[in-house]
Amino acid sequence: MPTDKELMKIARKRTKDKTAFYIHFTIYVLVNLSLLILYLSILEPGTNLIPIFFGTFFGWGIGIVAHFIAVFGGVTEEKVQKEYKKLKGIEK
Repeated sequence: MPTDKELMKIARKRTKDKTAFYIHFTIYVLVNLSLLILYLSILEPGTNLIPIFFGTFFGWGIGIVAHFIAVFGGVTEEKVQKEYKKLKGIEK
């Protein structure tokens, strides 16, 4: 069983990781929104071009999804314990 000090360390790391994700996501939204507004403001009527901001939107979006998975769906203590038990032959 982890001590209170170890639990506090884990809690700090998780809080820091979640905060970093929220900051990353906020910047992603603001930058892409700014690029969309810029694109729409310089677009000439009748032009049918693929917006240049789609590159950053989708490319950076892949990074956002990876960051989300790492923070919220990554390795958990339960998964580690389950794998440990498999390796020890306790659980199949």
